[in-house]
Amino acid sequence: MSEKLLLHERTLSDGALEKTWLEVEDGSLFFRVEGQPKAKVSRGVLEGVMRRYGKPLADGVSWDGPRLDVAGCALSILRYRPRYDVIAKDYFVYAPVEGPPVAELATAVAAALAYLLRRGEG
Repeated sequence: MSEKLLLHERTLSDGALEKTWLEVEDGSLFFRVEGQPKAKVSRGVLEGVMRRYGKPLADGVSWDGPRLDVAGCALSILRYRPRYDVIAKDYFVYAPVEGPPVAELATAVAAALAYLLRRGEG
């Protein structure tokens, strides 16, 4: 059985929703776009993406939303909607054991992972 975290979803030109997931299966992390084969994501690739794009969370920010635990780190989605904004934004939170949690827009993380995995750098 796998655990999964909804990373991103978008509306296709035909009106259908396409969902992108991070899944943990037998202790390994996988990236899966519905309708496509899943791809294994190494911790190094995920760390590289978050090192490049992730920003530290502000003090007092609670990230107690959906969560996966894999290979010594916690992965979570943080939904943020300031008072003046109509549309909420989903942030991907990467919290390694050996450092502070960092966050980046989930759409950016999904795009970066999809690009690297297409290139075979998984």
